[in-house]
Amino acid sequence: MKWFGGVITGGGVGAFFFFSWVIQMLWNSIVVDHLGLFVKLSYWQSAGLWFLIIILSAWAGIGARARIRRR
Repeated sequence: MKWFGGVITGGGVGAFFFFSWVIQMLWNSIVVDHLGLFVKLSYWQSAGLWFLIIILSAWAGIGARARIRRR
């Protein structure tokens, strides 16, 4: 529970919502407008995609701090 407080006070929630918006803008401008491959993502779909990326990278050990990995 100690790490949860650090995430919230460290701006982690704001960064999550900001990068969700960035993913939405990039997806809609590159994949949809230029390539025409898929449909446009809503904000909440991009937030879900970002959440899955975070889960998969944490599961693979990418970006984990040393003190978290030691436990």
